[in-house]
Amino acid sequence: MTKARVNIETALRRYRPGEAITEQLSEADLAHFRKRGFIIEEDDVAGIQEEGSLDGWADGVPGTGVVEMGDEPDGDAYKDEAELNRMNKAEIVEYASKIGLELEESKLKTDLVSAVLDFVGEKSEEEK
Repeated sequence: MTKARVNIETALRRYRPGEAITEQLSEADLAHFRKRGFIIEEDDVAGIQEEGSLDGWADGVPGTGVVEMGDEPDGDAYKDEAELNRMNKAEIVEYASKIGLELEESKLKTDLVSAVLDFVGEKSEEEK
């Protein structure tokens, strides 16, 4: 069984974190979701029931809690575009400062989101 770790929207349906993905996905889609940690495969799901969610929270639903961050989160801890778009400008600026990026709240929200995503992309490339 495959479960969504984050919000996933396919051509047929939207899946919330923790929901089982019931439709047949292409291998390309599955590879994309696996690479980015967007899904949990059957083996991973068994561990969640015993240990809480993968993000360290006891809610049992992965991807719903905020990952505790030190100076720098690991690659899976960065927020994606959908999560950033649900935040207001002040929250985006605060999140950016936590990951090492200084932004001004006076900018447009779309510019703030783009700046954070660009920064995260650059950090991910550096880690490789």
